[in-house]
Amino acid sequence: MLMEPIRIEHDDIKKAIQTGHSYIQVGKKKFLLMEVEDVGNDDCYEVTDPEEEKQLRAALNQDNPILSDEEINRMLKS
Repeated sequence: MLMEPIRIEHDDIKKAIQTGHSYIQVGKKKFLLMEVEDVGNDDCYEVTDPEEEKQLRAALNQDNPILSDEEINRMLKS
């Protein structure tokens, strides 16, 4: 799957995205915001920022039970 960017030209929306919040909500759906330097064609996200890597590693070292697809879909719909 090739990831294509969505270009945002509306100033109010750009300002809202650039405030540093972690997600936006459109209707009942929430969308995670992540700043990336580059997106390759291999569907992988490469961590290049040392602080971000530190935070991700800390999160991965915590209790992260594996959820079924059904559980994930249920969580995303709520």
